[in-house]
Amino acid sequence: MASKALPANIKKAMQKALVKTTDMSPEQEQEVVDCIVGVIDKQTGPEGLNIEPAAKAIKDALDKSYGAQWHCIMGKGFSYDVTAQTGSLMFVFYQGEIAVLVFKC
Repeated sequence: MASKALPANIKKAMQKALVKTTDMSPEQEQEVVDCIVGVIDKQTGPEGLNIEPAAKAIKDALDKSYGAQWHCIMGKGFSYDVTAQTGSLMFVFYQGEIAVLVFKC
């Protein structure tokens, strides 16, 4: 069964980060989304996304920008129940199916 190519409007929509949950300020939210998108784009090669180095790079960037103890979980098809510091939680989808959860505790 051959897969059909996605319509152009769907492909374009998948290139934007979709923030599902956050309690960050709008400025911090945009900075974190930019960080996530930049790292994922950099870590995506012909074989796909290299998740482990991407998650570590996001965590390290957030530690450097906002102080230590950030956590980054990436993957496809997971749920979460975490306790995070107020103003530090974000759950975002990128490229249609990659879920990223970042939080500080």
